[in-house]
Amino acid sequence: MSHHHSHALPAEPGPLKLPGIVHGVSAACVLAGAVALGLAFSRGDAELAWSSYLIGVFYALGLGVFGVAWLAILYLSGADWSVSMRRIPEAMTSWLLPGGVLAMVVGLGGSSLYHWWHADLVAQDRLLTLKAPFLNATMFMALVGASLALWVIFAALFVSASHRQDRDGGMAPTRLSRTLSAVFLIIFALTISVVGFYLLMSLEAHWFSTMFAVLVFTDVVQTGTAFVAIMAGVIMMTGQLKGFLNQNHLHSLGKMVFATTGFWAYIYFCQFMLIWYANIPEETAYFLRRMDHGWLPYMLALPALKFVVPFLLLVSRNAKRSPLALALVSALILFAQFWELYLMVAPAVGQGDAVALAHVPVIEFGATLGFVGLFTLVFGWSLGRHNAVPLKDPAIAACLDYQS
Repeated sequence: MSHHHSHALPAEPGPLKLPGIVHGVSAACVLAGAVALGLAFSRGDAELAWSSYLIGVFYALGLGVFGVAWLAILYLSGADWSVSMRRIPEAMTSWLLPGGVLAMVVGLGGSSLYHWWHADLVAQDRLLTLKAPFLNATMFMALVGASLALWVIFAALFVSASHRQDRDGGMAPTRLSRTLSAVFLIIFALTISVVGFYLLMSLEAHWFSTMFAVLVFTDVVQTGTAFVAIMAGVIMMTGQLKGFLNQNHLHSLGKMVFATTGFWAYIYFCQFMLIWYANIPEETAYFLRRMDHGWLPYMLALPALKFVVPFLLLVSRNAKRSPLALALVSALILFAQFWELYLMVAPAVGQGDAVALAHVPVIEFGATLGFVGLFTLVFGWSLGRHNAVPLKDPAIAACLDYQS
């Protein structure tokens, strides 16, 4: 890092705007999602409709909560390099209120998705009876609702501290944000586990895995970082934030995207390897179900999409410093996250004796596009409402001098 400080800041940029085409594509995606879900519901295929809804709503929720988690990680680690792009994660958090409400709607489809939602089935099943104090509709709504409410509250606290600093300057908002960060990351570890257990893992209530919560956390971090990278790339390519956001900042962001691919591969492999090696029936059922009935090619495609290809494409320094290259690889990671959620949800939804057969996920993908489109519209709206750069943050000079 260089130690000279440039005292004159570049001219203050206007409010950040996503290009019109992004708004147009997002609106089209929302329409596609509505059509996909409408088709599934109108055909009376409740399992397909609700599982598609679940994939989409969880996908967008992960992006929203990543905004808060990333702010917390950056404040605690003193990541001065990221100050000029702080508005991106802050805008991501604005999804949490509408996204949280949409996530609670999953409860309406509980009987189509979750085996344990049916009291008569639980009564005949010893294991589900033992899990019933945790796995029941009331606890589902209460604990998921409380977790989402905490996310919304912490998001609001971070963003308001940041805006107070925009007005008044000084170190106090930064210090407050660091304290909030320490508290939030502990709460986040617990709440992301609860939300992941209820929405995704309990689809297979007989299955045991001690790695699942960590895997969901990894997914959120990998996908969220990729979304930030795409948006930072778009802002750079459209010539916004000139003088505030450059290749050095992008390089650090690219290194984070690169690191998360390895982190994901490590966690995913650990879960698989431990289950394969121990060979305990209540654990192996999960992977056996994803190797039968046509699911194996889907399963094998996942590590290629989420680790091998992005890893190889991002090894070079140039790829991490090019807004276009980084955005394209990040887009692949965003698609891979859909693929993984599809593999978590769809094979589990064949209830009772009916087996879920592998199929091309047209409805699922449409629904997810709808949620991502909606997320992007909310994100874009929030992005333009505040100063483009936290100019009064004491770390802004260090951020502008940053070399990577």
